[in-house]
Amino acid sequence: MMIERMAVELGLPEAFIYAVARGASHAYKVYSVPKRTGGRRDICHPSRVLKGLQRWLLRGVIENLPVHAAATAYIRGRSIMDNARVHVASRYLLRMDFTDFFPSITQVDIARYIADHSVFFKDWNPADIDVFCSIVCRNSALTIGAPTSPALSNAICYEMDTLLQTLGASNHALYTRYADDLFFSTVHPGVLKNVEASVPEIIRNLKLPANLRINAAKTRHSSKRGARHVTGITLGSDGFAYVGRAYKRKIRALIHKVDSLDGPRRASLAGMIAYTTGLDPQFKNSLIEKYGLARVHKAMSGAG
Repeated sequence: MMIERMAVELGLPEAFIYAVARGASHAYKVYSVPKRTGGRRDICHPSRVLKGLQRWLLRGVIENLPVHAAATAYIRGRSIMDNARVHVASRYLLRMDFTDFFPSITQVDIARYIADHSVFFKDWNPADIDVFCSIVCRNSALTIGAPTSPALSNAICYEMDTLLQTLGASNHALYTRYADDLFFSTVHPGVLKNVEASVPEIIRNLKLPANLRINAAKTRHSSKRGARHVTGITLGSDGFAYVGRAYKRKIRALIHKVDSLDGPRRASLAGMIAYTTGLDPQFKNSLIEKYGLARVHKAMSGAG
């Protein structure tokens, strides 16, 4: 049973775990950060105790769940460069994304996922499921800031990724997903309009997650005639992928506020710096000149 194993491995009384789970939604520090496109986004930072339980669930349960090959975010060994390279030989690119991705994945979705994939949750009883859902959710939904949200969202989106990859293949297009960003690319003109028209219906009819919705205002088509960008990576007309200026600006902005970043965002920043400096070694020197060696090393460590 999950609760019993958690108690033994963490050296905690089961009653304590139940108590943390009951009050989990109130154990967050909530603050907002500006969105790049305007407005603000709430970040919910869990208390140290709650985060400790979440990290145990992440390592002991969630990271063992299957994730589709088309998903490239929050996965050890995969990066935004891997996501971009899939599309580098294309001529046409379609980008779509979701409205409120994490909060759209609810406790009902998680419980249904557990029921449908019981082989990964052997010997779990209803109390285990309730405690798991309470610990990984805030107000009955995933939240930005919990270390469990990224990996759990990937697992729950497996069916969606399968259907969208099939949609792409049937239109001679390639598909990847980086968090809430969907990318389709092809060498054939005209086919991505068909893909764009089909995606919302697939999303509406999903069993899991049941409440995702496409943010139509952010849908973008691009081609080799102009600039093609995939998660901050520029797809060059020469068939190579490059780190774009906008992505480097994002890294600098995150380093500037590194002390306020939670664990997942620090880990993400460390990954961003690692692959960027791998392609452009001089970029690290420019960061050190601007922010100092100690601050850059802190950003590169990924420690929460």
